[in-house]
Amino acid sequence: MKIVIKFVLILLVLTGLVFFYAGYIEPNRIVIARQTLFLPNWNENLNGFKIAVISDIHIGTGSIDLKKLNRIVQKTNTQNPDLILLLGDFDAKYIQLSGISVNQISETLKHFKSKYGVIAILGNHDYKPEGIVKNILKNAQIPVLENESIFIYPDRQKVKIIGFKDLWHYKLNPEKVIGHIETPSIVLVHNPDIFPQIPDSISLTLSGHTHGGEIYLPFIGAPFIPSKFNAKYRKGYVVENNKHLYVTGGIGTLSGFRTFNPPEIVILTINKQTERNKIVNTPVKKNYLNNRFVVPQSLK
Repeated sequence: MKIVIKFVLILLVLTGLVFFYAGYIEPNRIVIARQTLFLPNWNENLNGFKIAVISDIHIGTGSIDLKKLNRIVQKTNTQNPDLILLLGDFDAKYIQLSGISVNQISETLKHFKSKYGVIAILGNHDYKPEGIVKNILKNAQIPVLENESIFIYPDRQKVKIIGFKDLWHYKLNPEKVIGHIETPSIVLVHNPDIFPQIPDSISLTLSGHTHGGEIYLPFIGAPFIPSKFNAKYRKGYVVENNKHLYVTGGIGTLSGFRTFNPPEIVILTINKQTERNKIVNTPVKKNYLNNRFVVPQSLK
């Protein structure tokens, strides 16, 4: 009987420690996730081009206040990126509910530093209340791409950045938005579920949205991933028939928990693909938990 009681007590303590870590330790971490990519349709004169990718900050949720936002900005700047890309879900609703000054948010975002600027798109949590996130980014002098493109000229070489509206709010036509491609091009789309429709001519697609599932269990998977493809585009580097996608696990948490999936700032170093380093397909990620995700009717 005593052995059973001791076992139950140990189990309760371990469970408590796991919940404490998942609720208070891991969500407050910010790691730098680095990866070198070798991309098709890339300019070898731009080999070594470094991009910082940040998504799903969800300002006003959990511990994401101005202090944390400033920490994200400063930590990003220490990596000396050539370009900073913000992939949406700043979170209009929680910014409003939190009472955090939108002017102070703009002033904090202004401190992002990179050689070729900062570019943003909107996520599914950025449209309502209307105008909040757009105005924050406008006042921070950060361009927002909504089914449009912008060119940057690193070392006098031309690169096209194409930004999409959110997939849950708009019916997207990738070929129409992307148009004719004659230069290395990067697509920004908050939700990775559009990836199968991205043309082969695009060098790289970047997404967030999934939060990496937030709660991830090794060898088992994530109980909830907001994607109709389950774990396929949960997080990280995906190559399908030599089409390249990178999905960041993002910063924030809406469940309040993260396990084996810390908040991240992604630093990608881009190089031209050669026959020697070419990746045609990456292994399909598996998820052993049943994840039947359906897009909320109000967002269709």
